[in-house]
Amino acid sequence: MAEFPSKVSTRTSSPAQGAGASVSALRPDLGFARSGLGALMLLQLLMIFNVGATVLYITAFIACSAAVELTSLKGTRPYNQRAAASFFACLVMITYGVSAFFSFQAWRGVGSNAATSQMAGGYA
Repeated sequence: MAEFPSKVSTRTSSPAQGAGASVSALRPDLGFARSGLGALMLLQLLMIFNVGATVLYITAFIACSAAVELTSLKGTRPYNQRAAASFFACLVMITYGVSAFFSFQAWRGVGSNAATSQMAGGYA
């Protein structure tokens, strides 16, 4: 045990000038984003965003359409505004749902069935 302290090096490096993080460390890796794996990761993030937005707009549509009848008289300006907001939430919900579906289809791939992928690629 007496030899142990002499074998240990306790020299440390000093931090670089300018105590903040360097700008080059904060730049995104565009090479990774352009790669196949990076593109799949971005597609999966878009799919998650679209599914989350769909769920939020479903709740907005339900809450808004449920409040139309209870809070205002039919034919008045507040009734029409709430009905229009409910209709818009429904349109956006459908749009995000369709976008999420197509994102899922792209993420899954064209030949999701292994047998059809093998047949199309091997015997064309």
